[in-house]
Amino acid sequence: MSEKPVLVDFKDRVCVLTLNEPDRLNAMSDEMAVVFNETIQQLKQNSLPKVLIVTGAGRAFSAGGNLDKIASGFGMDPGKQKKQSFDFYNCFLSIRTLRIPTIAAINGHAIGAGGCLAVACDMRIAAESAKIGFPFVRIGLHPGMGSEYLLLNSVGQAKTYELLMTGDIIPAAEAHRIGLVNHVVPDEGLMDKAFELARKICAMPDLPIKMMKDSIPAAGSSSLEETLHRQASYQAINYMTGDFKEGVNALREKRKPHFKDSD
Repeated sequence: MSEKPVLVDFKDRVCVLTLNEPDRLNAMSDEMAVVFNETIQQLKQNSLPKVLIVTGAGRAFSAGGNLDKIASGFGMDPGKQKKQSFDFYNCFLSIRTLRIPTIAAINGHAIGAGGCLAVACDMRIAAESAKIGFPFVRIGLHPGMGSEYLLLNSVGQAKTYELLMTGDIIPAAEAHRIGLVNHVVPDEGLMDKAFELARKICAMPDLPIKMMKDSIPAAGSSSLEETLHRQASYQAINYMTGDFKEGVNALREKRKPHFKDSD
């Protein structure tokens, strides 16, 4: 077993969080869940990172829930099992409470809860050899870890039905075709592509990026009028900032803007 189930590394203003149980294909144990959640809570208090990249050590992103843990739930009191599952899911889905953009760099298989963690990130880049699937039904389980919610918002209802009811594990190219991942790249170029995207975002002013972390998911459950009110409110705040003034001046002067919090 690896010394730490989750590793954190900072490169400029990009934070890389690595699931670090490669000998077990980064299967998601209770210990990993606790450390993952603690790491996210620490990041929420850290003003340095502007983007988080999540990836896996070794040849898998994550094989999903630890099979021994899953098997131990057989015959358990339903109330106790429900609480355990709910708490376990929320440890990993705490990533959605971050106010910075998140990118999943899917370096290998992302299966079950591992696939859900990847889809819980705001954006996804997959290595060509990666595969993604949600095969809960293949072991007689209803899907977990918010999979219906996450997939509906990524690929729509029909594909959500198909992926969850068949348990199919799809290659990266198919995941890209249906909109589940943003980019597919050669395996050796995965982290380079993830950092390229992260640094593009880091070069943007901080406030509108943080606002979009709220406004983009909110738009999915809002009317057009509600969206317009939200946009007008957020823009009114942006108009008061030095970064907005700098952006306008840079455009007029045909130069690169220098935002106060960019790299």
